[in-house]
Formats: sequence, C-alpha cells, structure tokens
Amino acid sequence: MALLEDRTAVFIIRIWCERGDADSALGEWRGSVEHVQTGERRFFRHLEHALAFMQPHLQGIGIDGRQRFWEHIAAAIDPEPGDGAALEAVAVPVTVSPPRPRKRR
Repeated sequence: MALLEDRTAVFIIRIWCERGDADSALGEWRGSVEHVQTGERRFFRHLEHALAFMQPHLQGIGIDGRQRFWEHIAAAIDPEPGDGAALEAVAVPVTVSPPRPRKRR
C-alpha cells in the first residue's frame, strides 16, 4: 500500500456562489482546494489559482505539468506503444450554469 500512497495526491475541491446583499446582485464564484495529505488549503476566485496550488503536489508524484494528465496515465498503463491496449484520451467540454435563484416565501 505504501507504493500507492507514494504516487497518489488527493485533493478536495469545493466551489460555491456567493451572492451580494441585494436581490439583483450577481453572484461571485469562489472555491477552496485542500491537499488531503498535508491539510494545506487555499481559497480562490479563479480556477487557475487552484491549479497552481495543485501543480507542485502533482509534480511531487511525477506528473509533469506540461504533459496532459491522461497522456501520463496512458503511458504508465501501456508503456509499449502499438500493442492495441492504449487508452484514448478524449476531451469533453462541460458547461456549468449558475444555480437558479430560490423563490422567497
């Protein structure tokens, strides 16, 4: 089990919308990212800051920041190209809509 733990980074990412005091105020997206092994936590307003926090921890387990994650995983699983068992990485765009405002009673 120690080998798996040496090559694992675990993060908890929370994202929420903070609204202003006025009903018409636009919400602002915020978040936090926590590295579970160290307990370190950072708060962010831009997703890039969460990624910047995660990068040194990922580099510590051998993931090169210039290499896409799935390319790294595929190389670890199938180091011999051409044997037919290679993984295919597919990027899927995700659209996140802000939550609808709740009706006040």
